Amino acid sequence: MNTYRKNAVMAGVLYFLGTVFGISGSIIGGEVLSSLTLSKPLVGVDMLSLVAANSSRITGGAFFYLMMQISLVAMTVFLYPIFRKDSKELAMGMVLFRGALEGTGYLLSTLGILTLVAFGNEYIATGADSAALQSMGNVLYKFQDLLAPVNSIMFLLGTTCLYLSFYRTRLIPRWLSVWGFIAVVPYMAYALLHFFHMDTGYGVYLQMVMFPQEIVMGLWLIVKGFNPSAVAALSAKTE
Repeated sequence: MNTYRKNAVMAGVLYFLGTVFGISGSIIGGEVLSSLTLSKPLVGVDMLSLVAANSSRITGGAFFYLMMQISLVAMTVFLYPIFRKDSKELAMGMVLFRGALEGTGYLLSTLGILTLVAFGNEYIATGADSAALQSMGNVLYKFQDLLAPVNSIMFLLGTTCLYLSFYRTRLIPRWLSVWGFIAVVPYMAYALLHFFHMDTGYGVYLQMVMFPQEIVMGLWLIVKGFNPSAVAALSAKTE
């Protein structure tokens, strides 16, 4: 019988790495990227001068965001083969929202950050006197802030499909799935408040409820893998 051990380990490793890459990107990216992660956009600053002065750090942060995107999208590839044995609809929902749409959002974010760096360098090269570049830089920075809740909503829709699949199949303990369901609620509250410009600046705390669950689930998949009896039940169901 196929135990899907490799799938579980790879999903856990990629899930864990995706989280680590995301945090690393915010730290390495310095003040500009951390302000976006913490939902506390910078105001009253010369954005392009700040970006140009920290271009290497911001580019490094963008690279880690790209690695996060690759890790989290690839994770769905390893979970899909076994999830589809229970529900093709939920499996496809996970791939669509946590794979294709969330991945596209992160790709747009990465490209936007790199473009912001290019604007910053051009701004300094022209003598820091281009009002048009300054306006475009401010809009691009604001775009990153507006993109964040959209990415979060895609992520949470896919995450709901993922946890529902885990809950139904019992591939991991149900308490881990329930923990995930609970964490989705405050995270979605943050996304909606941010989307409608009602964020009080404490959104990061609403997001962090899910952080320990992701770490524990990733490590569980690496160390324990899938529940063998649950895999057997799914195989029998398919047959």
